[in-house]
Amino acid sequence: MKKTVFMMLAFFCTMFAANAMNTKTEGDLKCLKGQEYVNIKFTYNNMTVGKMTEQAYVDKKVSEYNQKEAGKGDNWFTLWEGDKATVYPASFCDLMDKHSKVKTSKNEQAYTVEVNTDFFEPGYNIYVSKQNAYISVTIKIYANANPEKVLATVTITKAPGRTVSGNDYQVSDRVSEAYAKAGKEFAKILTKALK
Repeated sequence: MKKTVFMMLAFFCTMFAANAMNTKTEGDLKCLKGQEYVNIKFTYNNMTVGKMTEQAYVDKKVSEYNQKEAGKGDNWFTLWEGDKATVYPASFCDLMDKHSKVKTSKNEQAYTVEVNTDFFEPGYNIYVSKQNAYISVTIKIYANANPEKVLATVTITKAPGRTVSGNDYQVSDRVSEAYAKAGKEFAKILTKALK
């Protein structure tokens, strides 16, 4: 009996660890010591969506939606690009600003924090079944005077996106939570490094 309980516990711990968010820091985040504000930039270079390139995913979705209803795929694409430009950055910045002494600014600053989304799993919620969204990001920090020289890099893998209420039927609702979680985690890493 004890062996069975131990095996079940080991299985669940392994499953939890396999789905856990991971972080890795390279370089020295102390370059931001004394900075109240940084510029922030969001990119989606070489992003994969699930097991597809972003372009293949977008082409597939636009085609599927346009086959169902003329123009629906084009509207979906407009929302997709709009979420990348406004919703996801706002979610990341809100939690970063809330949990860090270093705040984001649109005014010119000495340093830039560049957040590139490497992986994007939109998840789903179809009432009877759901899968959480996940993102993985690479965050580079550089002085604006010398953007080619990356001073520090933080990688956040599998930042989960889900809502407590479960009303996350829209992709942007789930994914914006993943960006918020990544922003909060980055703030935590930054705060610890700048003590």
